Order: sequence, then structure tokens, then C-alpha cells
Amino acid sequence: MLLAWVAMAAVAAAGVQGYSSGAPDSACQDMVPRHPVSAQKSAAPYSITTSSKVVKAGQPLQVVISGRGASNTIRGLLLQARQGGKPVGKFTVAPNDSFAKTVDCGGPATAVSHKKHDEKDDPQTVTYTWTPPAGFNDEIKFRATIALNGAVFWVGVESAPIKVSS
Repeated sequence: MLLAWVAMAAVAAAGVQGYSSGAPDSACQDMVPRHPVSAQKSAAPYSITTSSKVVKAGQPLQVVISGRGASNTIRGLLLQARQGGKPVGKFTVAPNDSFAKTVDCGGPATAVSHKKHDEKDDPQTVTYTWTPPAGFNDEIKFRATIALNGAVFWVGVESAPIKVSS
């Protein structure tokens, strides 16, 4: 009996760790991590800002996610630019970035996710480059799922609208 309890506790603890090597492909559409706990219902202590509110198609834009306080670090992340419910554009992550990688969510590099890293290296602020497709002419919002840890995360953190013109 004790052995069964220890085994269940170990499985539960492992599940709360989440996906240490990045968001699973199954999260691309709904952006919900497959953690064994629900998302927070409170307002997220993170913001998404951009280098401009207007950008030309094909021109890069800086996207910044920041914790509102020193304790609001980022353990896990899934970030997309969305036109309605569809990921658009392409992200660029520096090759030596120890925290993040691009993910293919319906197209090449349409999202950014965390990769395996040491908890002591959880950043409070991250910056990525996003480029809208050539000829694109519409409004987008950046949308993110941000995890403080495996048991505390927010889904649907959004930026202000960005106007992309061709």
C-alpha cells in the first residue's frame, strides 16, 4: 500500500513539472498546456509589448514579454501571432538562446516555446523577433501561455492589436 502511494505521488509530481523541453504539438491550437492542473483565472502578472503598433508586411517587429515584478519569472512559454484563431508570420530566436526555440504550429517557426533549462535561469523578460508574411494586410494580436512553474500558468495573455499593412 505504501509503495502504491509513493508511486502515485511520484507520477503526480512529475506531471506538475509540465513539459520541460517545450510546449507539446497538441497545444498549438488551443495553447493549453497539458499540465494536470487548470490555468489561473486571475489576471496574469505578465505583459506583452511590441516595438511598434503598426508594421509593414515582411518587416520585423520586436515582441517583449515581461513579468510585472521580480518574482514573476517565466518557466514555460508558448507565444504566437494570431489573425483571429490562426497563427501567422514567422518568429526568429537567436541560435544561442538558452531559453527558447521556434515551433512549427501549422507553418515553419509560427510560435516560440521554452526549451529545457535550469530553473535558476528562468527569465523575467524575453524578447523575440516576429516577421509578418509578405503581402499580409490585417490586424494581429500576440497571444501567449506563460508558466511561472508547472502548477501555475496563464493561458490567453494578449498584446494590444498590431496593424500589419502591405
